[in-house]
Amino acid sequence: FFFDTQGDLIYSVYKESDYATNFKATGNGPWKDSGLGDAFEAAMASPDQVHYIDWKPYGPSGGAPAAFFATAIKDKDGVLVGVYSIQLPPEFERSIEELQPECDLQAIAEAFEGAVNVAGLGRP
Repeated sequence: FFFDTQGDLIYSVYKESDYATNFKATGNGPWKDSGLGDAFEAAMASPDQVHYIDWKPYGPSGGAPAAFFATAIKDKDGVLVGVYSIQLPPEFERSIEELQPECDLQAIAEAFEGAVNVAGLGRP
């Protein structure tokens, strides 16, 4: 999904009923209170971050659960020009343990036990 800075959905791959509607919280679009609306607002509020909006029913996709990632789009001069968002389909609603049973929280914690080097800032 591509939005302009006013919250208008200007590009969508599937052209569902959300296409060419407004998602700004103060706008008049029918889906402004949806997860995609939350994604647009989050990206506009903090344009230098990637935002995750958790699973909830999304009307334009037949009410199927959907989650979204969103981030701002800037031009070469760093001026905010819009928002880019992707929708995760319901089959992505799985934890890492479902995909890789050996990657449960206990195994991850044990693998990092005693580690002090965070993002290359510390020294072991």
